[in-house]
Amino acid sequence: MKYSVKMVVKHSVETGEVFLEESIIMLEADSFDQAYAKAEQYVQENQISDSYENMYGKRVRSEVISLADCFSVYDDEDVIEVYSSMFRCSEDLREDTLVALFENPCTRIEMLPLRQWPDPDHPEENDID
Repeated sequence: MKYSVKMVVKHSVETGEVFLEESIIMLEADSFDQAYAKAEQYVQENQISDSYENMYGKRVRSEVISLADCFSVYDDEDVIEVYSSMFRCSEDLREDTLVALFENPCTRIEMLPLRQWPDPDHPEENDID
């Protein structure tokens, strides 16, 4: 059976910037427990938590802070639902705040501190001010 596992990855740039990444992987497993175990193995084998140097020479440290959820993939002939997650709104986490987080991921420019290599199509972005 197929499962998808959501990982939350923290990327800390030497300059003090912090990014949180929501990453969803799909894998074959016989149970939820095995899916989590395979996700942990994937993190180790693919060095997800390793650090690297960005294109500006600054260290970026990455850390999987959570295997946040596991979803049994629903599959019919026309549509494959690979992941679903529910969030409850409250006074501390209002609906408009939550919707804004879902709808406004980082822009390409905001992501520059995480890049390892310059983008040849945007040479003006390759120099740090």
